Amino acid sequence: MSSNQTSTGMEGDFNHPNEDLRNAVKISLVFSFLLPTVAVGLRIWARKLTGNRLFLDDYLILIALLFKYGCSIGVTILLFNGLGYHIETVPEKNLVVYFKIGWSNPFVYTSCVAFIKLSVLALYKRLFAVKNMILAVNVVSSIVVLWAVSIMVAATLNCIPINKFWDQSIEGSCINTANFYYGMQVPNIITDLVILIMPIKVVIGLPIPKSQKILLSGVFLIGGLTLVFDIVRLWVAIQLTKSGPDITYNQAPTAMWTCLEAAVGIIGACLPNLRPLFKFDGGNFWSQIRSSRGSSRGSSRGHLNSNAADMTATVNSTSTSETLTCDTLIIPKPHLNEHISDEGTQGIEVHRYSKYMDAEK
Repeated sequence: MSSNQTSTGMEGDFNHPNEDLRNAVKISLVFSFLLPTVAVGLRIWARKLTGNRLFLDDYLILIALLFKYGCSIGVTILLFNGLGYHIETVPEKNLVVYFKIGWSNPFVYTSCVAFIKLSVLALYKRLFAVKNMILAVNVVSSIVVLWAVSIMVAATLNCIPINKFWDQSIEGSCINTANFYYGMQVPNIITDLVILIMPIKVVIGLPIPKSQKILLSGVFLIGGLTLVFDIVRLWVAIQLTKSGPDITYNQAPTAMWTCLEAAVGIIGACLPNLRPLFKFDGGNFWSQIRSSRGSSRGSSRGHLNSNAADMTATVNSTSTSETLTCDTLIIPKPHLNEHISDEGTQGIEVHRYSKYMDAEK
């Protein structure tokens, strides 16, 4: 949203809208409301299927979904107040509403994106709790929070006084719109890239078949779509700053990509959590990864979480020829001092692998 546009002072008549652009925005709104809701709903359903409580990453994605609704509702209000119409045909009262929504958008959009990133990082910390990953998650999370706070401060001071943003007749000054977009999106793109590649090394180190490594990596790399949408949104936003004063007409592509970017981010963040809804090789794929991880390190302890209580069980063995059955998974059993029980494997959610990684050093 540019703060450097001026209203015409005309009453307007909402003539000559670009219906193709408006229809594209409407379609993006439908998808951005529906698909993230379905993704988060399936994520919660997967938790119920395994009898597990919600974890921090689940709560964070729920908060992100609420901000996503706010972002999409904002775009819907823009549609009713001039988006896709030439600015000279938009009534003055509608322009005031339009620019007020534009002023609030960075707060809602940035909060949504930040909570998506924090949810993914919390998931990494829970699943891949090795020392280096925990450190990386803490550092990147701090950067994300600082980025979000800085954007909100900049948005608050976008124009001084604030109401100059929607009333250009007031004396004051506003920051350069293009610089604001760069400041918002470039760190957004960089952090998405870092988050995307963070789990790759850990996944490569898992003692599972190559085909399963590729499948698991692919689940995380789907999040790369978010990175593509980040870049496209930055490009259309910069084009908006160069398109002249007819902002209500020219802003439709930016609004559309804003809706889609956050929606894709939520969907990508939910995909790795949908494992209980699918079966791979006759069993739960995620259980295979965790069981294989524990058996390859020599000894492990799983913490079994349920709605009633946390349970921990130990299985001792000295035979290398037997097989260990975990739920529907059967894997060769090496020498184990401790391992998880074969009851309720689906409920095992928290594993700490740091002691195994430290033992290798």
